[in-house]
Amino acid sequence: MKTKPQRYHCPHCSWDFSFRKKRCCPGCGTFLLIGSDPYSDAELTALRSFWLWEPLKGKWIYVPNWEEHKREAMRKFEQFAKSPGGGQNLATETRRPLKNWIH
Repeated sequence: MKTKPQRYHCPHCSWDFSFRKKRCCPGCGTFLLIGSDPYSDAELTALRSFWLWEPLKGKWIYVPNWEEHKREAMRKFEQFAKSPGGGQNLATETRRPLKNWIH
């Protein structure tokens, strides 16, 4: 799975570029953040709003309020963990040998 795009398309001005100098669009200066960028929670809280690359959707999503976005993500994670089969603890499952070995 790609964690960052090969080429960037600014969601604000539609500028097409391949290198994020200072993590901003060279056309309009919009702040573009990807998951591998080393920002702490305190720095993201200070920024409040920014564009974030969503690798599963393959597009930029706008985060208008970092604190609210974080709470929503935790709520979704808790729902997933409570769902049947979603939050199974894989570390406690016993591994059994295969019955039919391929010769």
